[in-house]
Formats: sequence, C-alpha cells, structure tokens
Amino acid sequence: MKHHLTERELIEYQFALASDTLTAKIAAHLERCGECRERLEQLKRKFAALDLLREEVEVSEDLISQVVEQAGSTQSEVRPKVIPFRPSAWFGAAAAVLVVGLLLLAPHLTRDETPTHKVVKGVSEPVEKMKLGYEVEITPQAGYGEKYAMKEKTLSRLATYSEGGTKGLRDVAKSELVEEEISEQAPFAPASAIELVTLPRRDKVQLTIYNSADLTLVRERRNLTLKKGWNWLQFMWANTLIDPTSLSLEPLEQVDKIDIQQLVFPARLRELGRWLIRSKVSGQVPFEITYFTSGLSWRAFYMGTLTEDEKAMRLQGYVRVGNNSGEDYEKAQTRLIVGKVHILDQIATLAKRKYPYGRPEARFYGLGVDTSAIYFNAHGEVPVLGKVPVIGRLFRTLEPKEIKKEGLSEYFLYTIEGTETIPDKWGKRLLSFEAEDIEVESLYKYDEERWRGQTIRFVKFTNDEEHNLGETPIPNGTVKIYSQADAEGYLSYVGGTSVKYIPVDEEVELNLGPARLVRVEPTLMNFKTDNYVFDRKNNISGWDEIRTWKIKITNTRTLPIEIEITRGLGTAYWTLQLIDPASMADDAVAYEKHDATHARFTLNLKPRNKRTFGYTVRTYHGVREETVSE
Repeated sequence: MKHHLTERELIEYQFALASDTLTAKIAAHLERCGECRERLEQLKRKFAALDLLREEVEVSEDLISQVVEQAGSTQSEVRPKVIPFRPSAWFGAAAAVLVVGLLLLAPHLTRDETPTHKVVKGVSEPVEKMKLGYEVEITPQAGYGEKYAMKEKTLSRLATYSEGGTKGLRDVAKSELVEEEISEQAPFAPASAIELVTLPRRDKVQLTIYNSADLTLVRERRNLTLKKGWNWLQFMWANTLIDPTSLSLEPLEQVDKIDIQQLVFPARLRELGRWLIRSKVSGQVPFEITYFTSGLSWRAFYMGTLTEDEKAMRLQGYVRVGNNSGEDYEKAQTRLIVGKVHILDQIATLAKRKYPYGRPEARFYGLGVDTSAIYFNAHGEVPVLGKVPVIGRLFRTLEPKEIKKEGLSEYFLYTIEGTETIPDKWGKRLLSFEAEDIEVESLYKYDEERWRGQTIRFVKFTNDEEHNLGETPIPNGTVKIYSQADAEGYLSYVGGTSVKYIPVDEEVELNLGPARLVRVEPTLMNFKTDNYVFDRKNNISGWDEIRTWKIKITNTRTLPIEIEITRGLGTAYWTLQLIDPASMADDAVAYEKHDATHARFTLNLKPRNKRTFGYTVRTYHGVREETVSE
C-alpha cells in the first residue's frame, strides 16, 4: 500500500473484519509505517472496552456516544462483513457487533434518516448485513428464538439490548418483533447439496406385487426434517428398476401446512429427481413416498399332509417372493394381487430409459436439423433445440405412461401377516395361511382316453367354512401331498400337481398322479352286429353293434378306496345294460350317463380286494340312429 491506511481499514484490521488477503496487506503496511501504527494504538485505546477478542463485555451509553461521534468522520462506503462467533462468546459478541456495525455505517445515517432495519444472526450464524435498520434476524440456533423483522431502534435502545446480553435481546425480540412471512417466489434450484433435505431410512414399507404384469407398487413411510420455508428433497433410483414417472410424495400430518410444489428432473443428472416443498412448519413430519418398480415377483406353493386314514388333511400355504429390483426392502409388509393386469408399457422398460419421460420425438420440415441437439431443461419438461434457430419446428413430447387395469372385480388382494426383510437378489419364503383338519376324499379315476390305461389318484375338498377354509380364494400354484407313514409321524410322498385359482365355495380335485396300487383292467368279451337296414339299392344303410365288456378292479392298498371309471362309446347313439353280480350289496356299482358319448361307473372297494362287473352296450349306426332319437 502506497498511502496511509484509512480509519475504516484500521478498524477492520483491529476487529478481524477484513479478509485474509487484506489483513496480510494491512499488517505488512503497519510494519513500514509508524504513523499508521500510532493511529492504530489510538483506536485500540478508544475501543478497548469493545474488543471482540475478549470475553463478555458491558457497553456504556457514553462509550456508544463516543463511538458514534468517532465514526461520524468516516465517509467511505462500508460493505457487509461476516463474523464467525463461538457459542461461548456470543453474549459479548452480539453487543459488540451491534456497536461496531453502527460505527461502520454511521455515515449513511447522516445522509438518510429514513427508518430501516438491521441484521443480527445468533451464535454460529454470520452477520450478513450490518446496515442499521435493514432487518433483525435471530436465526434458530440452540433454542435462541425464531426469525423476525423489527423496526429501527435508537442507539441507546440497541445499547440496552447489548447490555442485557442474549436474554435481553431475546426478550425484546419476543415482545416487539413479528413473524416473517415465507417468500412466495419458489427457488429455481438448490444452491448446493447442503440445502437438500436428507432422505432418512424407511420407517415402514409396503409392497403390493402384481405378479402377472411384473409390476409392484411400493409405499414407503419416512420422517423428513423440514425447515420453515422452501425445502428441496432429493430422491435417487440409480441401479434400480423404479419408474420415475410414477413417483409421488404426500405428507401424512400437517397436510394443510405443507405443499408439495413440484418434482423436477435436473438436466444432465440421470436417475435423480428433486421435490420442491413449501412448509409453514419446521421439524419432523411423516411422509409417504409411492412408486412403481419392476423385478419383484411371487409364486404360491402348498404342502398338504394327510392323516393315516386319509380322511383329513392339514394344508399350509406359502409364498416365495423373489427380489431382482436392485433395491433392498427392510421389514416390508407384503401384499399379493391375483388377477390379470394389462399395462401399456413394461415397468422395466420405463425404468431403464435415459430420461424420466423419454426423449421427445421431433419433426422438422425442410430444415434438415439433427434431432440429437434436443435436450431437456433443468425441470426435465420442455425440450429445447440447442442454439440453432429453427422455424416451423414441431415437438411432440411423450406423456407419462399409463397403467390400464382390466377385470378389476376379479382381482383379489392377499396380505401376508407380519413383515419381512427382502434383500436384492434374494428370494424368501413366507407363510400365507395354515388350516387344520380339512375334510378330504381320496378318489381314484380311470379314463382310458385321457390317461392311457393308468389309474389316477385325486384328493378332493371344497374351499369353504365346512372344510375349515373359505376365508379367501386360493391363488394358483403348486401343491405337494404327503401322508403319515406311521404313528411316529414319518411322512411319505404321495404326489404333487399344479392348481389354478380356487374361488371361495368351489370344489377342487388335486391330481396326484398314477396310483400304482390300484388297477383297472377292461376286457372285451363279445362283439356282434344286428338289425341291418337296406336301402332301395339293397345296400346296408343302418345297423347295430353290440359289445360286452368285463371290468376287473384290484385294490392292493391297506385302505378302502372309491373309484370312478369312465368309458367312451364312440357315438352319441347308444344304450347300455349293466351286469353286476353284487347289485344288491353295499359295494354295488352305480352307473350314469356322463355325457353324450361317455358312461361312468362308480364303486367302493375294500382293502386288498378285487371286484368284477360288466356291461353290454348297443350302439346305433346309419339310419338306425333314428331309433334312439324316437
């Protein structure tokens, strides 16, 4: 510095108001200039009582008057300064800042006597504006009050605040200041990551999995800490299959005081969105975040255990949930949707797009402009064409994807009791229901046309209250049936099959596969034709065929069985006569016409026993079919 230091520079140097660079220059000048050193010593003696480097101080009215008188000679423009405070030195620092601020800004008071406001920020907050009367702000810090606006006070009144310390300043603030309004102007973007609301861990999460469409609705509850005013909340979905167009945020409390303004997707920042929240309250508020994701699936399977007499069964239903969504879900309540859902776009495809709403389709007429110049603005909404001026361009942006549901009345919602943690890339088995003492029937069936001479075993029951079921439909899945092999509880595998959706009150038959211990052997005993009819040319135009069959059933099991035998007759024109030696016994054969071309026989067979019956069937062909029709 070639010239002497100004009084303002000496004050800034003495009270550490200058920047590091300016402080170094002033110190270097003081080493060379004795006159400036003498002036600095005079200032030190004048303001010894206001030295901000000391602990708490008390300021008298006389000293305030001297400071103002001295500062009146300073005509230079004063810039706002930042003063860092230690909490332990705040009491004295607050008073000193007020007085020194007046000292630096007194020249403006001589030129403009219009009442204004001033700024004080407490504890660790900096003093941003020191112009007297601009605004007084007692920023929330360690319980030292809230934000206020205050009319100008006299110097003596300000001195009273400083002499009263923190308590005096707070008392005056509470009694004479009014609450500041939140700005109606929304911020364009957060100035830094510090201004973003931190997204805490989930308190609760609920998964509703639509298995038929690779679609899962996620509902998360999180407690967000808001400040009064504008808040930015950042949400990231990197390396997941979350569809960003489905994101939604709603407060669960203080709904009338919190407004979710918008969700924006910043330009050039992939897999990231920010909500802008206007809050009239500060503190912790519970929110619910909902979105669709892909990669979660479920399948049902069941385990049935028959009693030794095979008249009752215990049925346990399980759900295996697989997670390939890229996200871990801790303590999740799982709900399952049974029913078909038609969606216009696959969620996995939506989640993997480069931009949340996809790149817009642009059409340009006669200009030959490269559409790769199109990009999204900071809000992720409006496409802009670089710096190239284009006339007559037409943009057609893609709308948010719609999910169309069909057959809503046929859906059913299952809620798995309790919560489970389902990490990414894991599968987990969850118990969905358990029912004891379900009354069942073991049934054997023989149908040569369907099963090629094999006898098939079935377990039959009804999904109703009488069978200790009936509270909900049973989802489609796979079932395995076991039976108790002995009194000690050892199990033997009986068979397994897949089952379709079983509504309430519907009967179900579980196909357990071939029964090796029950055989059915049909034998053709006789065949002949009869009742020929000739036309005018003496050709056969109609006739009857008569067949006699013997059916032998063998039961090598230690339990009695019920068996159902279905016989195909090859035509809809037939009559049948049953031949049953035990027609008067308890195990007599029952016969019915199953459909137009089939007859069905049912009977019971004792353990380790054989049974034989027969029938004669007459089928009608050609014009002889008219005989049956009559």
